[in-house]
Amino acid sequence: MAVSLAVAILFIRTRPHPRQKIAEEVVPLVEIVEARRISPHMIVKAYGTVRSGENLILTAEVKGKIIEMAPGFEEGGTFLKGSFLMRIDPRTYALNVERLESEVARLDAEAARILQEQENLRSTLEIAKEDMRLARAEYDRNLSLAKRNVVAQNQIDQTRQKWLVSRKKVQETENALALIKPGIDLLEAQRRTVLVQLKEARLGLEKTVIRAPFDSRVKKKLVETGQYVNAGERLANIYNVGIMEVEVNILPRDVVWLHFNPKMSVGFKEKAPAKARITFDTPAGKLVWNGFLSRVKGQMEESTRTLPVVVQVKNSHPGQGHMILPGMFVSVEITGKKVEDLFYLPRKAVREDGSVYVVENGTVRLRSVKIVRRVGNHVYVKEGLTNGDRVVTLFPGVASEGIKVRISNSEMGGEKGKEPYS
Repeated sequence: MAVSLAVAILFIRTRPHPRQKIAEEVVPLVEIVEARRISPHMIVKAYGTVRSGENLILTAEVKGKIIEMAPGFEEGGTFLKGSFLMRIDPRTYALNVERLESEVARLDAEAARILQEQENLRSTLEIAKEDMRLARAEYDRNLSLAKRNVVAQNQIDQTRQKWLVSRKKVQETENALALIKPGIDLLEAQRRTVLVQLKEARLGLEKTVIRAPFDSRVKKKLVETGQYVNAGERLANIYNVGIMEVEVNILPRDVVWLHFNPKMSVGFKEKAPAKARITFDTPAGKLVWNGFLSRVKGQMEESTRTLPVVVQVKNSHPGQGHMILPGMFVSVEITGKKVEDLFYLPRKAVREDGSVYVVENGTVRLRSVKIVRRVGNHVYVKEGLTNGDRVVTLFPGVASEGIKVRISNSEMGGEKGKEPYS
């Protein structure tokens, strides 16, 4: 027992003593983003459903049987402007055109005959007038001779009779010539009437062939080949693939960033319309089209308190790339006003009270900033920073002004100089 106690005392006396260490100051490692002054265009983002800007109910303008349809004239079929769509039996209209053309030819021939007759009567009148002049001269000469008892009375009577006959012929010719003009006027009126009918008949014949009024897609087919249709009957519903629109609702906080002229309409005359980018997400990737802000609706939506605007899309022609279709749910990014001298920071860099931490010479300083807009996970700052300021985005623990910090090697965090929607 005594031996054990002695061994224990020996171990206690000979145990190693801990070395004293001087505590080192721990400097936190922070991540920053370098503030860079930019002048971006504000991007206003919204969502909406695509629709056609021009829908048309294709109707028959003449009656008859549909004898031919274009290959592919089915729902979803696309046709370029002017393409053949269908044909209504043209035979009745062609016969009517032929009949009226014959009537015009007959009237022209009749007018030519009357004009020739008029010319002949004018020649006859000239001859008759000359004959009457000569007969009158002979009659006057016989009267002069009768006073000297040179000619007999019967000779005077004969020359008088000849003069009267020639005068009657002149009068009859003048009367016949006077009747020519009303006849010509009547023929001209008849010809004008027939020409109007012929124009209508030719127009009706043209309307038997129905063509695409614009680059179009068939939305709904309503008739089939062999079906008899009346004028005004619906044939199909089509829409213009070249004029597609998206109506989106802009939040009140974003309205201020859009381009408007003083009359609250999109400025087409004063300036170019605001550009827009339309995106449709698919499993294989994004489909993107360009467009522009077309117009603003007449009033705010009372239920949502948003401003409805219409974006027009520059669609591809049929067969030329991906086409945007009605019913697609798309995102729309409208390029708004350009704002000078802003800083684009991650939202996490800004505290709830609207201040940020800035690293100056290895020391944290607190700055109050003015936020002009929040977009997603970022903010636009107008005041409180200078170009090149190092703004803290990630701080381990609790930050406080005046604390010493170290900057991470990946200090920019991929954000340096980045401008949104570039």
